[in-house]
Amino acid sequence: GKPPDGGLGYNPRCLKRDINPTTAQRFNNWTDILSILSQNNIYDFQMQLQGVPGIGIGAHGGGHYTIGGDASDLFASPSDPAFFAHHGQVDRMWTIWQNLDPVHRTNAIAQTRTYLDLPPSANATLDDIVELGYAGGQQKTIRELMSVVEGHFCYIYI
Repeated sequence: GKPPDGGLGYNPRCLKRDINPTTAQRFNNWTDILSILSQNNIYDFQMQLQGVPGIGIGAHGGGHYTIGGDASDLFASPSDPAFFAHHGQVDRMWTIWQNLDPVHRTNAIAQTRTYLDLPPSANATLDDIVELGYAGGQQKTIRELMSVVEGHFCYIYI
């Protein structure tokens, strides 16, 4: 039968990892990272970082699949502490890219409001609302979340 908590209750289990150096060498090498950072617009930056749908997994997906196990599962990946270090690196790459041309890149935005436009949605704008739920309390606009040194954030990478 169905658990009384709808399957969302406490469920202790062991963390699974399956380190894959081949994936790291293919998607997270220095040449790929430099290629990502050399993109001139946000769309191309995102396609390099996230991977072109149907073609590759990019450095972001490459990090998940390098760790393997739970990290390569869309729903289980946040259960691995490495998830947060990995996403810190993704954020760091975006911040470096922004800082290479802050006037044009700090508020650069592309694509729709839904991942891979599934379901189809309107193009995202800086004034769209982001629901942060438990993580952030009140709603914020995308514009309010674009800079790591202005508004709600104050951190730098050294």
